[in-house]
Parts: sequence; C-alpha cells; structure tokens
Amino acid sequence: MPSTELQNEARLSGVGESKVTKSNATGMFRLYGCADGRKKFAAAVAIVAIGTVGCATSNTQSSPASTTLQNNTAVVAVTDASTAPPSTSRIEDGPLADVCPTTVAIQTDSLPDPAVGPLHLLLGPDQLVDVATQGVSAPLVRVDGTVEDVVLEIRSGGPAIGFRDPLVLLDEDPELLLAQVSTAVALRNAGAVASVGVVTLTDRSHDALIVDPATYPGLKTVEAVRDAGIEIRHVTDEPFITFLTATGSLAPEQLVAGFDGEPAAFVQSNGAIAQQGDLLVEPALLTALPQWDRPVTAIAAADAGWAVYDDSLAARPIDIDERQTCLGRLVPLIQEAIAAYGNDPGPTNVKMADLRARFAPLARLTAELMDAGVASGRETGVFGAGTNATLGDFETDRLEAFLPQWATALGIDAPPVDDLVTNEFIDPTITSAD
Repeated sequence: MPSTELQNEARLSGVGESKVTKSNATGMFRLYGCADGRKKFAAAVAIVAIGTVGCATSNTQSSPASTTLQNNTAVVAVTDASTAPPSTSRIEDGPLADVCPTTVAIQTDSLPDPAVGPLHLLLGPDQLVDVATQGVSAPLVRVDGTVEDVVLEIRSGGPAIGFRDPLVLLDEDPELLLAQVSTAVALRNAGAVASVGVVTLTDRSHDALIVDPATYPGLKTVEAVRDAGIEIRHVTDEPFITFLTATGSLAPEQLVAGFDGEPAAFVQSNGAIAQQGDLLVEPALLTALPQWDRPVTAIAAADAGWAVYDDSLAARPIDIDERQTCLGRLVPLIQEAIAAYGNDPGPTNVKMADLRARFAPLARLTAELMDAGVASGRETGVFGAGTNATLGDFETDRLEAFLPQWATALGIDAPPVDDLVTNEFIDPTITSAD
C-alpha cells in the first residue's frame, strides 16, 4: 500500500483475501512473541521491504439508529427460557445511545485476531482506521443489521501499547469502557488493578504446547511431554507455564524461558524441542511455513487444568453500577456477535487481516490462517458454550475450583469469584446456532 494512502485515515471496505499457502509463502516467517499478561503476541509474517509511513486521526461520524444493514446478518439461536440457565432480571433492550457513551471504546491485548473476531464483526462499514494508534472505529451494527447511534472503537494491544497490560490502561483512561483480559491475569493483578469480567469471547483457553508428532509420536497430554523430558521454550513468566509447573504437570528442569514467539528454534531443532503456542495460530501457521511444511501436535493447557477464560472483557468495578444499563444492553449484542462470528468468520477475518497489514506490515496474519484458527478453536472448544448452552457466560463452579489453585501457584490469596466476574448482564437465551 503506498505510504501516501496511509497518511490519511483509511476507510476500510471489503478487500480480497490474502492467503499464505505452501506454494506462495516465501522467505522466513516470523512470530512476534511477548508476555502481555496472558499469552504471547503472535502473527504470521512474510519478510517484506517497507517504507516509512505516517497517518493522522479524525473524528468518526455515526449513523442513525433506525438504519438497518443487510450485510452483517447471521442466525443466532435463542433457547426457551425454561431450558436456559438461571439469570437475574434482564435489562430491557433499547438504543445504546440512550444509555452508553457516544463512543464505546474497548482495549484489546493484541492486534486483530480470531479471539476478538466477535468485536470486529460489530463494526459497521466505512471503518475509520488510525494506523498511528492501531485503532479502528465505526458505527456499531447489531447482528440483525440495526445500526446503533454510537461508535464502536477497538484499540489494538501488544506492540501498539508497548505491551502494557490492558487493565492498567482501563484503570488510567476513563474513555475506555472495557478491556480484554484473562481471568488468570485479573486475579494476579487484583491487588493493584481491580476489574470485573462481564462477558467472555472464548470459552476455553487457547494456550498450548506445540510438539512435533514425527519426533514424538503418540504424545497427547501435557504430562506425557513432562515424562518424555522434552525441552520447552516459553515466554518468561508465562502464566499457564507457571501454573502447569506449580501443579506438577511440567518439570522445572525442562523449561527454557526467554521465548520470543518466533518458530526459528523449533524449526531449526527439527522438532526436537517443544514450544508454547496458541491453538488459534500455530497449528495452521507452522503447517504453512515452507521451512516446516508438516503438521504439529497442539496440546491444550486446558486439558491439564488450566481453566481460565483467556478473553474476558472486563469493566471497572464502579462501572458495574454506574454503567449498568449500558452494559445490560451491550453485553447481549456481544453474545450475538460471538455466535455469528463462530458460524461465519470469513468476512470478518478478511477485514481483520487487512487491518493487521496496515497496522504492522511485518506481523501479518492472513484471513486464510484466521479461518483455520477459528476451525481449530471450534474443534478444541475454544469457541463454544461450555457445559451449558449459553455463549459468553462464566461458569462460576469452574472458576471456584480453579482460582484457588492459581492463587496458590502465585503465593497469594484467591478473592471471591464474584469479585472477578459477573453474569449479571448475560442473556442466557443466546446460544450458538449449531
């Protein structure tokens, strides 16, 4: 893209899908890895020559709430209330503009990727892209096509914010309504920054160990990796590695910290070592790398008891009360977007891939790889409804069992689950349309 085009706000429209396959991938791919409080920041990268670019920001114009679009619709199943999980009294639906800020700003923890696909699905057309801050905004459009008279602003995390914790930004910036955070990080930081999760975009952690099945055939569990004594490269202070070590699922002597997210060591070892990874990224990415060009085994940390919610959207505790009606109307719209994105992620993935190319040309994650990531997420339960049919809710029994274990690993006391998450705004009748 010419640099002169990036010097102005970019209006994002539908773009052709950029694919990375075995036949057209060239150069060495690279992963950018950093500890952002939850997991590495990762993206497929083709090494390309780029010039210096600049950009400017601008105010966003919203559309009338009465407008209805037809290009963003999807089927969302609604269960009979008698079969749905119990819920507190529901806040009556209505226009967000009546009860929410004119701009609903959400801080994410990385560049656009499948974990935040439901949020990007809610962005309407004529998106305003700020390359400098790596943010995107547009009128919020419901799954049924209704255009709300508020602007949805999604701010990228990771390198865009110097890998700062989104919760810290939520605490510092009153313009933010929500921030993406793992419940594990929320507990770890609760003493310094209080937050309450109001909806979760994914149901199961996508943290994983990546192993070469050709070198280690038959390994299917974290404990099997431990017993085989395989060296594991991981991000320093990675929460799930800390937990698996504290619970005895991994041995301290097999761990090598300082992993930067790049697959070079894994590839150069020809699979002799293992590395931490993401169920939504590495299984598709490594297979597409010409330097690797074969399947990998991704062993879910959740299967070893890592029962966190990786992608909770958290609010400040004060806003649970002061923004109660806003959250009561907004959260069900996010739940509907979770269902719609899971059923048809393709169009949203194309737009997110275009955003990544604009924000970080060396950290591209193609739409094809995102599609494969969603498929992997559905297969492994990352995208799902857990033990009940409801999308986006927190299973408090699961957290009540897990959080004391995580707190013990950290050497702190576990707060009550209700201090960290709430289902107050969840509509229990919103389920997947499978």
